[in-house]
Amino acid sequence: MIKAKIADIKDMSLRKKEVKADKITLETKLQRDYEQSRPDWEKSVEGFNENSQALYNEPGSLIINVSENGYSFNVEIPRSSSEGVGKMKIFCYDLMLVDLFSEAGQIDFLIHDSTIFDGVDSRQTAHALEHAHKKGVERGFQYICAFNSDMLPVADFSEDFDINNFVRLTLKDQSPSDSLMGFRFDK
Repeated sequence: MIKAKIADIKDMSLRKKEVKADKITLETKLQRDYEQSRPDWEKSVEGFNENSQALYNEPGSLIINVSENGYSFNVEIPRSSSEGVGKMKIFCYDLMLVDLFSEAGQIDFLIHDSTIFDGVDSRQTAHALEHAHKKGVERGFQYICAFNSDMLPVADFSEDFDINNFVRLTLKDQSPSDSLMGFRFDK
């Protein structure tokens, strides 16, 4: 029994060394991948910074690093402790992703629900919608957002931006024919 325990301890010690060697190999591969993909992730950082610059007149930061656990991502925008700015981090990140994917011919649309703008100042919401539209036109993707009509910041859009030109579907709850599927779900 003692000899078996000693053999187990030796096996565990050997396995521990193998795991340590594998970890070093993986960390080396990860660091090499990080450096080789630098042009790609720098483009991502630049896109995020461009989006946050457009919304806040100062760039935020998309931070991509490697750690012992793999890639780590963080986004920072000045004043991001507010709930609204926190949501705009997500908006800027999503917009950066659709921009990259559309350029690669993989995805050509981004859909948000209006909850992405919960806690966001109405002027900032209007500015974000205008920015998404502008980028979509420039880069060849479509930005889609579902809003309750009373939540649209109509008064805050630029004079040359008529939101009605971009409304594709209006749903109402007065009759089944005005609903999404053409019928009502009764409780």
